[in-house]
Amino acid sequence: MRPFLVLLCLATDILLLEAACPSDCHYSGRCQVNTCHCYAGFQGSDCSTDCGCQGHGTCAHDGTCQCEAGWRWDGGQRKCVWDCHCQNGKGCIGPGECGCTHTCRYGACRNGQCVCWEGYKGEDCSQYDPNTMMSHGVSVGINLSDNDYFSPEVHFVDIHKQSQSWLTQRVGSSTWDTKEQSHIHWRPDGYPASLQPNQKLVQLVMRGFASHEPSGQYTILYDGEGEVDVGLTEHHTIHDGKGRLVVNMPKIGDGSFTLEVLRTNPRNPIHNIRVLSPGYENLYERFPFHPVFLENLKRFSEIRFMDFMRTNAHEPEPTTWATRRRPDYYTQVGPYGAAVEHMIHLANTLGANPWFNMPHAADDTYIRNFAMLVKKDLRPDLKVYIEYSNEVWNPIFRQHAYAMEQGKKLKLDPADWKAGMKFYSRRSAQVADIWHQVYGTLSSRLYPVFSWQTGFQDFFRQAVEAVGNKISSFKALAITGYFTCNKVADDHGTEMLHMSMAQIQQYCKNELPAMQKSFQYFMNLAKTHHLQLVMYEGGPSVMQNKVFNGGAASQAITDKAIAFNKDSHVEQPITDVMNLWYKTVTQDASNKYPGGLFNYFDYTSNPSKYGSWGILQYTGQDPSTVPKFRAVQKFITDHHKNNVLGPKCSFVKDGAIAYGCYQHTRGNFQCGQSSDSGRTWSSYPSVGQKYMEYMVLDGFDPRTHHLYIRHVNTLGANTYHVYNTETRSWSTQQNFAYYQQESSPNVLPRMPNGVFGGLNAHATC
Repeated sequence: MRPFLVLLCLATDILLLEAACPSDCHYSGRCQVNTCHCYAGFQGSDCSTDCGCQGHGTCAHDGTCQCEAGWRWDGGQRKCVWDCHCQNGKGCIGPGECGCTHTCRYGACRNGQCVCWEGYKGEDCSQYDPNTMMSHGVSVGINLSDNDYFSPEVHFVDIHKQSQSWLTQRVGSSTWDTKEQSHIHWRPDGYPASLQPNQKLVQLVMRGFASHEPSGQYTILYDGEGEVDVGLTEHHTIHDGKGRLVVNMPKIGDGSFTLEVLRTNPRNPIHNIRVLSPGYENLYERFPFHPVFLENLKRFSEIRFMDFMRTNAHEPEPTTWATRRRPDYYTQVGPYGAAVEHMIHLANTLGANPWFNMPHAADDTYIRNFAMLVKKDLRPDLKVYIEYSNEVWNPIFRQHAYAMEQGKKLKLDPADWKAGMKFYSRRSAQVADIWHQVYGTLSSRLYPVFSWQTGFQDFFRQAVEAVGNKISSFKALAITGYFTCNKVADDHGTEMLHMSMAQIQQYCKNELPAMQKSFQYFMNLAKTHHLQLVMYEGGPSVMQNKVFNGGAASQAITDKAIAFNKDSHVEQPITDVMNLWYKTVTQDASNKYPGGLFNYFDYTSNPSKYGSWGILQYTGQDPSTVPKFRAVQKFITDHHKNNVLGPKCSFVKDGAIAYGCYQHTRGNFQCGQSSDSGRTWSSYPSVGQKYMEYMVLDGFDPRTHHLYIRHVNTLGANTYHVYNTETRSWSTQQNFAYYQQESSPNVLPRMPNGVFGGLNAHATC
């Protein structure tokens, strides 16, 4: 920690240490130097007078509340309540926001209209139309990264879900972590039931991402009573209310910020903390995933949650349903993995088939309950990939040793490696069978896969043979599709330092014949057992692989490998391998979709000596500048030319005026407005969109006269625009700023997918 921050924290702590306030301010204010500083909406020397503001207003002179915009004073209830003016007969679902006349079956309500999940349309989002999906029939999937506090991949608008485990600190001490966690009585949701005097809890938030997130007003919400604050960065309090703190953080930087619990009421402890990115206070419950995170996932037909579930070295052993991570737990970070409810919700939102990795030590009850929850809540059009653990053959992971231990205990084989292999084969089939039992007549939606070590073909064959006739429990074999460019960084590292990028690229090309033989071998093995073939992980692996076995890495070689992974010369090798897989595996007549899936590893990650895996380096990175992204998306575009890149028509009605972006001739989009129910339209100037590039109207803010419009190019990459209907002018926004503004409760969202209200007579929708 920087010295001036340490001094600042110590000075604040000394004030807290000296404080002693009447009735502890009733947990309705902060105690500083024997004086209660009441939260907004509370009065009195001990903050005992509640003005009824509900965290959204300030006390008026008459003891009532001056409510914020979107709230109004209700004299009967004597408190602030939601305020909205609805013309559809529905009440408020948030401050200033009206409910929907229809129940949104496969979607969620926003400002009086249903916002449908990908692939669904209609007023109530009940009609399934796969032809409206960007991922329809696509044979490419993606692995998500860890849900870590230091991850550059931001999943949720509630970033507290990606916060660090609690650190303990003492007021007046400069010790970063006093390691008193074992002395605290914890609630089942991971929040403290009480704290000792002068003790506080601290978490780092957004450690690996803060420099990319726009500055702005972050809202911290919590249930219960106590005191929370932020630290480690410059911040200015905008609203200090009970249960709601709004702070402006103008420059968070690489060091992130801390969330601090300074006090908690043992009779009503603080819990359910939410730290909301700027703009999402009203939407986070219905739309929990960050829209910037979602944008570049929409073209993938499958999402593998291996790292998101923290499959490698998953804890505890045994893993039971009672010990699983629940969605209300204080953080979704850690060795227990994230809650399955979040994974189901993400798959539903995107219309992507989920790939679940069952923990290596999960008991049968855990597997069964997991399957039952997925069966109940996953949308009906999706398939479910099931895999037992991950790379159980790999000695760097705990599951490898566990399988050998269990195999020896069951006396499956006297040799450790064979005992582990045979246990994996047995347990994989058992896991698949449990899922089949749960799904019953719906088992056609299941896609259990059997995976083993791709690099040793006969070892893989032996593992398959160990399954015996239970191989019928599976739908596919799963292998890797990594390329190392003939181990250029391992076997030719010294020469690599002096190679041009084109020379390294040639090493990649020289590896293709060996990769083709490998793909064909496993394709034949799959056919022998009447199975399909899929890939569980693949992509460039140009790095010093010896680091995984404890070998020392050369920093110079690491730097050169990272440089190649970022260079435009990596595009062609990715394209070559994906085309080779497509020709050898995906197009095989016995391997029809979803067989032949190329599952890229991974979506977002920082490069290091342990590899440059991410198709993006951080959430929100301009994808058009990233060669890996361009290569994968170009492959999808080339092999799925007829897939849509968004809705062909998107309209917003605001009284007598309608706004829209629409395909007026095949492949050509324009945007405009109409004052006669869509019979005639005045067009807006072009922003440079080309043939087959989409224009999508996301919403309109009547207060600011702003239309929020995305330009989607043929690689699925977005450019974000705002059109001012008063000044008739365009402006371009950064992705985070665009969605922050578009999330305002004043914004009218576009009409639900497939609903045009007669505005489409002129268009090809």
